[in-house]
Amino acid sequence: MDFSLEQTMTVLKKLYSYMSNENFRNKFWFDFPEIPIALYDKEKVFIAGFPRKLENFTEQNGILVGKKDNRFYGNTAIELEGKQVAIWDLTTIEPSISFGRLLSLIFHEAFHGYQKIKGEKRWANELQILEYPFTERNLALRFLERRELLNVVFSSSEKELRQNLSKFINLRESRRKLISDSMNYELAQESIEGTAIYVETKVYSQCESLPPEYVIALQGKNMGGLDLNPRRLRLSCYAPGMFIAFILDRIDNHWQEKYVNSEKYIYDFMRQLAGITTCKTYSEEIPHDVIERSKKILERYNGFIDEKFSEFENSNGYKIILKGNFPLMGMDPMNIIWKDQYILNEHFFATQFNKTKIFIRKQNKVKRIGKEYRFCEITFFSNEKPEKKGEKVSIPGVGIVEAELKESNDEYHIFETSEETDVK
Repeated sequence: MDFSLEQTMTVLKKLYSYMSNENFRNKFWFDFPEIPIALYDKEKVFIAGFPRKLENFTEQNGILVGKKDNRFYGNTAIELEGKQVAIWDLTTIEPSISFGRLLSLIFHEAFHGYQKIKGEKRWANELQILEYPFTERNLALRFLERRELLNVVFSSSEKELRQNLSKFINLRESRRKLISDSMNYELAQESIEGTAIYVETKVYSQCESLPPEYVIALQGKNMGGLDLNPRRLRLSCYAPGMFIAFILDRIDNHWQEKYVNSEKYIYDFMRQLAGITTCKTYSEEIPHDVIERSKKILERYNGFIDEKFSEFENSNGYKIILKGNFPLMGMDPMNIIWKDQYILNEHFFATQFNKTKIFIRKQNKVKRIGKEYRFCEITFFSNEKPEKKGEKVSIPGVGIVEAELKESNDEYHIFETSEETDVK
């Protein structure tokens, strides 16, 4: 959606009027701090609530206005000169969005800023998904488990809640036994993103005067179906974490304070707070239709993976391959697919090339070094050829770096020149 300067300033000031209201913030989380808010488009950044003037920014009616740079990417929370700032890309806003919905999304990102301020350590290892066991039995049990969690959150009495909670825990612990430490990926996403969705949901309900039960159900609309795309595993962990947070609201009015001071994942924290220390292994036979549907999901997903990698290899343009030892500095975990040692990034990949930070802002394929979170190849396609400039190479859409350039079979291979980046 295109915003005029006046519209952007007006919306930002209104958003920040809610953020700066301590009583409003504390309705959703007991010590939610005041977090600056930034809206940006392809050219400019607008910041409200920052305590001091930023370099290369000017002040206009209480709003800091500056040129967009690489710090502003995605909808998230970033650190600016030691302060957490919730940022939102104006170009991603749908024309039909209500103010209350936008405010709830801003509070979601601001809550991530709060988590960072608090020194939160329950973040997921995003690349752990590369070893996640997508098996028929795991998907089938996960479907049954999610169904049971729905029953818990919408239980009509305390007795019913505890009965359903025990069933849910039995299923989850059976699955934890099945997939072992891989469960931690889900538990971490529930703990970080689930609590942020919980705050988002409460803000949306409050601002739109909608029943909480309706908004909770809306946020968890995909919980009851067996249509999980493994590519969306990360996203599918958000609603369970939110559900667990709302269950905690019914178990203990002061759970938020206790949770902040705990190191347990939110699921394990809930289990402890509910006093459910023992559980039974799920011993019932998984319904045949659930197993069969899980099998078809995996077959369809594997076919999709092969198709996407094939499409990438047949892309138009000049094939450019960067070779070296590249650390992971950024990727969009919501938009990756993987096969063997290769990861296909739909949107971007950030790393260092000879100590120079670079961004590949297009579809690209990276090759992982063993089980490490480092990479030895980055492949992408461009309408322009790379060019040799003395001891440096100009890489289209990336920049100029110290490198060696070799052409082979219509491919352009660009090598790091630093000895310390050699891949063994």
